[in-house]
Amino acid sequence: MLVSDADAATTRLRFKAAYNASVEVTFEPVGTTFALAPEDFIYLELPIGALPEVEVVVWQNGIGVWVPYPGDYVILDSNGNELDRL
Repeated sequence: MLVSDADAATTRLRFKAAYNASVEVTFEPVGTTFALAPEDFIYLELPIGALPEVEVVVWQNGIGVWVPYPGDYVILDSNGNELDRL
């Protein structure tokens, strides 16, 4: 899911676990991984200009997110609190 502010130079992508299963979200090429409980989610906040370069790969119980590196990326929890920077 894409969450965006029209006045901002950044946007957010939301990654969510299914209602009945946990999931691991890995951000590459850094290798940072977050384990999400069922229905939990995190955001990747990134510059709008980097959005076309992001690649998302989904498999059972896993999501791989490839971002252009280096860059200005922030991982946020479901409440919008910063968890990490890539």
